Amino acid sequence: MKQTYSIGEVSTMLRIGIDAIRFYEKKGLVHPQKDKNNKYRIYTMTNILELLDIIYYRELDMSISDIIEIIQSGSKETMKILLNEKKNNALNRIRFEKQLVKKIELIESAYNTIENHHGISVKKFPKTWILAHGNEKDEIMKSQIADFTKEQFVMSCIYSTYHIADNTREDFCITMEQSVMREFNITWKNCEKLDLGLCIYKVIQLRKEEVPIQEVDEMCLFAKKQGYKYEDIIYIHEIPLTAYTDDANYVTEIYLPVKSN
Repeated sequence: MKQTYSIGEVSTMLRIGIDAIRFYEKKGLVHPQKDKNNKYRIYTMTNILELLDIIYYRELDMSISDIIEIIQSGSKETMKILLNEKKNNALNRIRFEKQLVKKIELIESAYNTIENHHGISVKKFPKTWILAHGNEKDEIMKSQIADFTKEQFVMSCIYSTYHIADNTREDFCITMEQSVMREFNITWKNCEKLDLGLCIYKVIQLRKEEVPIQEVDEMCLFAKKQGYKYEDIIYIHEIPLTAYTDDANYVTEIYLPVKSN
């Protein structure tokens, strides 16, 4: 006589919930028998193997509909196509996670710079594409954010630009580094290259959208002492430490482009 198991025993053995087992049964993926006396479900090793198949495919990130298609079709070609699709999805996730780590490291670095009171330095601005720009940030966000995937939104940056001479804001722009766009094969209509080259660089903490006049003056003085001529414009990259809506907790990267000789 075959060894049989209750749904509770199967749940404990495979470490999956009883509700999940019932759900898979409703989807036609598990086929237990019913005890004629008490109508309880009886599970055999065949049913356990059915559940192990489901667990295996779920770990491969297969959807329930994918699993149903594989089992019902019995087609190696279907399996090959789905595996290739899942492989590409996994590779895209890995690429995204790598870029996400870089983003996290940038925020950590900015925070540590504030905590350790690091001063002004010279830094090369990353090669970047401007995806959208305009005078009003709300309008830019409203018009462009609907075209972004969540991954593109996370990987993008918001810069504002100011003229030093009269301390006036010129522009807001949504940008993405060229390396990120190349990594994810992102194309964007009418984007503009932003290649500032060498910059005087400083990280400070300030309220969102404030113009750090004193810090900019210090950066200009640093540039002069180092023998650099600089442009009449600064690029400000706002990095929220807590939330976009928390105006009091923003770290800001300031880039002052150096004129090329």
